[in-house]
Amino acid sequence: MRQPLRLDLSEKLYAKAVELIPGGSQTMSKRPQGYAPGAFPIYVERAKGCRVWDVDGNEYIDYIMALGPIVLGYCYPAVDHAIAAQLRKGIVFGLLHPLEIMAAQMICETVPCAEMVRFLKGGAEVTTAATRIARAYTGRELILNCGYRGWADQWTAQHTTPNARGVPECLRSTVQSFPYDDLPALESILHEKADQVALVFLDAVSGTAPDPAYLTGVRELCDRYGVLLAFDEIVTGFRLAPGGAQEYYGVAPDLACFAKGVANGMPLGVVCGRRAVMEIASELLISVTYGGECLSLAAVCACLQEYRDKPVHPHLWAHGEKLMEGFAEAGKRHGVPFDCTGLAPMACPRFSYPEAELNADAWSLFLQETAKRGVLIRRGGLLFVTYSHGDDDIEQTLEAVDASVALLADAVRTGTLKDRLETQPIEEGFRRF
Repeated sequence: MRQPLRLDLSEKLYAKAVELIPGGSQTMSKRPQGYAPGAFPIYVERAKGCRVWDVDGNEYIDYIMALGPIVLGYCYPAVDHAIAAQLRKGIVFGLLHPLEIMAAQMICETVPCAEMVRFLKGGAEVTTAATRIARAYTGRELILNCGYRGWADQWTAQHTTPNARGVPECLRSTVQSFPYDDLPALESILHEKADQVALVFLDAVSGTAPDPAYLTGVRELCDRYGVLLAFDEIVTGFRLAPGGAQEYYGVAPDLACFAKGVANGMPLGVVCGRRAVMEIASELLISVTYGGECLSLAAVCACLQEYRDKPVHPHLWAHGEKLMEGFAEAGKRHGVPFDCTGLAPMACPRFSYPEAELNADAWSLFLQETAKRGVLIRRGGLLFVTYSHGDDDIEQTLEAVDASVALLADAVRTGTLKDRLETQPIEEGFRRF
């Protein structure tokens, strides 16, 4: 029987963190409660390629990948070289820098809808900027939204969960949700409210792939009713294809938002779109001191050049498909309702036991056992494959998955699942809306 991971330093550090940092973490999705607390690492010390080493000296193949920004791999040489070269020249200045033009030009050459570009720093910033641009361009206020857009007030106001405390109630009427992959539902709202709607905003794809005609249908509805369309490509961008989901599906929105994979881990957000729509941003208060921060812009240019020169995206698809097939085969082999949905470069593993508590415990045991075997996967999240994951990494991963699923099957069959958990109870916390 494998021994529990040594996590002494991780747990000691986290105990100190909760005294100094609200929630113990800068990012809600990185809190230990979102994984398998007590049986899963908390603090990483270093990373290289597709592997990370925690502060207790344990080594893992990583599929969390900083929640999605790492597409090429950790410490990827071409990107690190570009950052280091720019660091010797300076980070941020009181005047403009030519890298702003170079990075914007490369994005416009890569992303189908991009004719003009603005740089910010994070996902919530660029999605909020996109809505301000759309409202200014159309003169309308209502946003129809499907999916998670970050922590800004206007997005959080749609919901009544504890996460929404502190948000003005008056904002709730400015954003209306609609269901994914349901054209009649969207058309019904547009038929009633099109004269109020500035923008339809959605993830092109997330944990599940849409009907092939869905995105084309959304585009046609927006054109018919005179409404702008925006894709949130913060996760899909530079992962499904060099130009994101819009390139992969062949559907160009009016506006698009990128972050994560655009700079392989450097902090940068992008809002881009058709010139006629984007031009109005020159008149709007959309401004951040670090929008022209040069280390991130150098990283963007290096990443986009790698996407052009190397078979990055065929690699992501091929290795992602191996993972999806291997996960499903493990579930079938051991009689566990376990497989992957979505698209291969960002597949979503799932347990589908009928009981919610059994699903939660299955995840805890699975993450506990895969971590023991040197593999990090996110509870209910996406499997982020990178250009640095090789055949040996995939093989080792699938061996760990098969062994963990076999152990889970035995635990469920013998009624000993809870007895085998080395984890602490999962606490209710942040949920992506």
